Amino acid sequence: MARMLSNLSERHRDRRIAELIAIVWLLSLADLVFTLWAHFFTAFHEMNPLANYMLHRNLIPSLILFKLVVTAVGTLIFWRLRHHGRAELALWGLAGVYVMLAVRWSAYTTVAMALP
Repeated sequence: MARMLSNLSERHRDRRIAELIAIVWLLSLADLVFTLWAHFFTAFHEMNPLANYMLHRNLIPSLILFKLVVTAVGTLIFWRLRHHGRAELALWGLAGVYVMLAVRWSAYTTVAMALP
């Protein structure tokens, strides 16, 4: 029985990995949009030192390109390692971190929009 469940889990891993990668891309792009919105419209301090450097020097296209390239490289690595259970576990962890970041952005925008 356990072997059958394990085989079932392995057969659907490609789909789960693809779905998790799509979630990571969606949340990563949302993070980028919120970062740019907060930079231009609120008193925002970016915690990522590299992104902070780019924002303060108005290197917006560079920041966008950096975010897209890092996300692409990272998700490509996960896709290539999709047959390894540890890679799937790490991708679940990354998706979880991005969900927590989205919750943080939700709280930030709620407060920012309430200010006069």
